[in-house]
Amino acid sequence: MDLITVDFETTYGPDYTLSKMTTSDYVTDLRFEVILVAVKVNHGATRWFSGTMKHTKEWLSQFNIGENALLAHNMSFDGLILQHHFGLIPKLYLDTRLMAQAKYKPYTGSASLKNCMAYADLGLEKGDEVHNMFGRSRASLSREELEKYAQYCCNDVDCTLALFDQLKLDYPRDEYKVIDLTLRMYLEPVFELDAQVLATHLQEVRARKEALLARVMSVCTTDDLMSNQKFAKLLESYGVPPPMKISLTTGKPTYAFAKADIAWKNFVEEYEGDELVSALCAARTGVKSTLEETRSQRLLTMANTDPRLRVPLLYYAAHTGRYGGCLVADTAVTVYNILYGVETKRLVDVLLDDLVWDGLEFVPHAGVKMSGFSEVIEHDGITGTEDHVVFTNAGEISLRAAQLGSHSLTLGCDPSSDAVDAARELARGREKAASI
Repeated sequence: MDLITVDFETTYGPDYTLSKMTTSDYVTDLRFEVILVAVKVNHGATRWFSGTMKHTKEWLSQFNIGENALLAHNMSFDGLILQHHFGLIPKLYLDTRLMAQAKYKPYTGSASLKNCMAYADLGLEKGDEVHNMFGRSRASLSREELEKYAQYCCNDVDCTLALFDQLKLDYPRDEYKVIDLTLRMYLEPVFELDAQVLATHLQEVRARKEALLARVMSVCTTDDLMSNQKFAKLLESYGVPPPMKISLTTGKPTYAFAKADIAWKNFVEEYEGDELVSALCAARTGVKSTLEETRSQRLLTMANTDPRLRVPLLYYAAHTGRYGGCLVADTAVTVYNILYGVETKRLVDVLLDDLVWDGLEFVPHAGVKMSGFSEVIEHDGITGTEDHVVFTNAGEISLRAAQLGSHSLTLGCDPSSDAVDAARELARGREKAASI
């Protein structure tokens, strides 16, 4: 079985880019275009091709990919292009990015090809020609520009194979199969979405929400339901004290209005016989949390584009080897910035020059990336996916386990926290270095 290394270069622009779209949305979009592709068989010469999609498929057919192993750095991207547009599926998927997740990321901070090549010190460097191709199509490139871009693409292939040769030296071969199976959950999905069922369900979800709103709109507005402060005053106006909890993140009382809050669940059960309060609670939940509606709409959109339900798990996302999950946009993150000191930001507002508090120290990060949609839960003021790992009084466990066990979270910081102390040490160190 031969080892075939591949890399695609594709068009991208302001509103059509992987920084704003999921890989699946990007690759299946009508605007998708392959500018060129480079291929290396074993350790032979790297070859490249640029042409129409039809001609590219004909050129790729000579490599007999279906009978061989395929290697790329970020196979979720290159493999999806091969599968979706050219119908090519190899016998074995290999991915240096996923291998580097396990071996290099603790030292590089990122499994990007550029960082991996710099760390491995293999005598090759990743180029930056791709940055000059923003908004360019294949037809817009001159022959000279195309050949220069092809050199960049071929160099990426050479870097990927060199990196694989280094990573495989002491990498368990059994893990190749784990990587392959992980990628196939995304590249060869088994489940298919039923657009008709989803459309019907979406209508039912919206109808239920409208019915709930209709019952209470005579006594309140949508803003009253969505605002914590106004909803609390609305309950108090009917002589009903709002449910409260103590946030162990801040140590202060806060409203327990989240569906997962124990105090909220007890409150809803206590006032189950009160028709008005029950309607208010139901409407509050329906308006405040539109997860079911947005998720149904998202799945319906996917079903109408590509009905196969892909599973985008990230192999070895953490040092423990577990698969990667995701955080939601509003997740609070403690950061240190040289200009502003310690701050708590929404995840989507974190900048590249912010250092992120990991529970022990402030560390650099590789940027925030949109990775799609997943169901979330809330516990002790933190919202995230069920498998998102959090620090609690019971140790490092999943958010779902923390919720079920009523474990308090130890996230966040205050003026006396280790995070602030670490930031002060960091600032003193930089001041000292600047004075030398």
